[in-house]
Amino acid sequence: MSDINLDLVKNPVIAAFIREQAKFPEDFKLNICEADEMYLFSLSNVKDDRDRALVRYYAIGRRILDTVKQVVDWHFGSFENVPSFLDFACGYGRFTRFLIQEMPPERIWVSDIYANAVKFQTEYLGVSGIVSTGKPENYLIDRKFDCILANSFFSHMPERTFTNWLQNLYDLLTPDGVLMFSVHDECLRSPHIEMPANGILFSANSESQSLDKEEYGTTYVTEKFVREIVDRVSGGKAFVHRIKKGICRFQDLYVVTNKLAKDFSELQFNHHPEGYIDVAAFTNKENLYLEGWAADMNLGGRIEEVQVLVNGEAVQKCEPFYDRPDVAGYFDTDAALQSGWNCYLPKNTVAPQDVLTVKAINNYGWQWILETCTVESLVSQKQSQSLLGSTQTKLKLIETQLASAKIEWELSQSKLMISQTKLQESQTNLQETQTALLSAQTQLEQTQNQLVSVQTQLEKTENQLINVKQELDRSHSRVVAMESSKFWKLRTAWFQIRRSIGLAGE
Repeated sequence: MSDINLDLVKNPVIAAFIREQAKFPEDFKLNICEADEMYLFSLSNVKDDRDRALVRYYAIGRRILDTVKQVVDWHFGSFENVPSFLDFACGYGRFTRFLIQEMPPERIWVSDIYANAVKFQTEYLGVSGIVSTGKPENYLIDRKFDCILANSFFSHMPERTFTNWLQNLYDLLTPDGVLMFSVHDECLRSPHIEMPANGILFSANSESQSLDKEEYGTTYVTEKFVREIVDRVSGGKAFVHRIKKGICRFQDLYVVTNKLAKDFSELQFNHHPEGYIDVAAFTNKENLYLEGWAADMNLGGRIEEVQVLVNGEAVQKCEPFYDRPDVAGYFDTDAALQSGWNCYLPKNTVAPQDVLTVKAINNYGWQWILETCTVESLVSQKQSQSLLGSTQTKLKLIETQLASAKIEWELSQSKLMISQTKLQESQTNLQETQTALLSAQTQLEQTQNQLVSVQTQLEKTENQLINVKQELDRSHSRVVAMESSKFWKLRTAWFQIRRSIGLAGE
């Protein structure tokens, strides 16, 4: 087993980072075992850029320390008051190398299933070691610990070992001790995968290249599941507190203790700020232009400033001052909206071979290093990203245009179908109208024929009426002639005589 040996003098980038992040830079243990999967994982994520992989590896170790320190300060007051500390599933010391700067190595125990990892830490970091086992029932320890950390361990355990391992660690805790362990919350799972009713979801996938993935995969749990398991293993005695995304703003951190020296409300946990450098380029006047974003996700938190250091000396600082809707969308909060920043470094303050450190500091005093590398490396990296981004932008533009064309085609098809339907309706209406018109024409002809017949009948009736009138006139003339005759006058006189003597009838 060999180490990746580093020399502060020979590696100015790492030297600059350690000056910023280590409590005692001159005593910091830099060596990394070549079998360290966490370092190899970092290296694979930065395309074999060794300096960037190292910075990322150390940065995560420091970030975990800052998380643990807040819990330790709440429960014990400080690391000085912790009699014993167990780093369970410790790996090759990414976190432990920072822990030994906070408390004496003789008070620290590390435990891992990799015997080489335990050996590396005991020999190089000077801590005590315990080789772990694959089965929790075989993990037999004859002492207890005041503070236990199991970081990124239960986030890999299947249900059949989750409870037993938690039982083991709880049983190793002193009466006044505190246990910390991290998990993947259910919100981190793929949205299309349903969470089982029992509250634990396991898949046989992990970053480990050597462990059995059926025993060490990826696990997601609900808060209800965790609290029920803690209640079961402690017999209902333990107090439990959940810190959402407490580990690197990713995994949830659970704090378990049998004795509350202070209420959990006094554990004022704060996250590190977040940020990124989007642009790093020399202007035409050879000034260095930097642009990026910095945001703070803590309740009531804000970015106090973004600092730029050259070879360890502060040369520039600025504050976020313009909106970044993309950042606010990513974090799903308006608190990250005004996160954009930029600044210039005059050409006489920076050279390509200088080491540049950019860090964001929030109002709680926590800081996060956005980048530590040479100016030349940063500019080259961002130019490559810019070219890649330009290509990706073009591809997205083409995809958008294709999608737009598809939508327009589908819209045209829809309009065509609507037009065809309307045409069919119009043709049907036309046929119905033509039928109605024919019917109306037939009806009109019948009506016209009836009208002619009526007119003919009317003419006949009028002629008959004329004849009757003429006949009436003739009859009237005859009556007048009769009434004026002597006979009619004698007749009238005779009827008057009869009526006068009472002989007239009705």
